[in-house]
Amino acid sequence: MAHEAFIMSSVNYLNKALQILSDRNSTKDAKLVAKQILHNSGFTDEDIYECLKQGSTIRITIFEA
Repeated sequence: MAHEAFIMSSVNYLNKALQILSDRNSTKDAKLVAKQILHNSGFTDEDIYECLKQGSTIRITIFEA
């Protein structure tokens, strides 16, 4: 049984983008830019949703083979 860990980087600008998405006071345009920054960094919509739920851009996925 093999385990592989995949970690998405926790860079300050990615965390800031996540904060903008979760802030009720952020404008629609700011949220669109923040989402695009995350997409450009390799995050999918599902990744972004999961990060918003946990409050961090760090995501660890374990795959079993």
